Amino acid sequence: MPREVDADQRLADIAAATLHVARDTGAQSVTIRSVARQLGGSTTLVTNYLPTRAALIMNALDRGRERWLQERDAAIAAHPRSERLRALVDWSLSSTPEDAVLRTLILEIVANADVEPELRAALQRESADYRDYFEHTAADAGFAEPRHAAELLYLLVRGGYIAGMEDERHWSESRLRAIMHAVLASLPRV
Repeated sequence: MPREVDADQRLADIAAATLHVARDTGAQSVTIRSVARQLGGSTTLVTNYLPTRAALIMNALDRGRERWLQERDAAIAAHPRSERLRALVDWSLSSTPEDAVLRTLILEIVANADVEPELRAALQRESADYRDYFEHTAADAGFAEPRHAAELLYLLVRGGYIAGMEDERHWSESRLRAIMHAVLASLPRV
């Protein structure tokens, strides 16, 4: 009789193995074979749940996104409405070691957008949701032009991720935060 497998737990294990591979050998090394090897099994251990490399990467990002959304909502709810955009910026720039690995997977999607359209479409949806959340938060915080504030901060945060990877000593979280706080302070409110 076959052993029952908890599919959700298996997907979580696959996501953890994906992050391990990306952290140890780079996001470009994430393949079904490398993740299966990390799990100590054959490729069918992965392909029974995730049939493509794109699905493998999206599984890891989806798990990260679930955590991010919970953390984000808690971090922002703790502030008065007028300070929530600043809190969103601060939260967006906070990083755990896992966040840095997840961001390299996002960059892997960007780098391979032409050959993995499924990943590109998922990234575009996530980006639109993130910009919308920035805009909603800017409107709640009383900014005169919430869309302008949202788009500006979105570009700064996403650019900050790349700059931080390029030179983390120069583009530290505290430096990026100070720059974005200065931008926020310069934007008109209603």
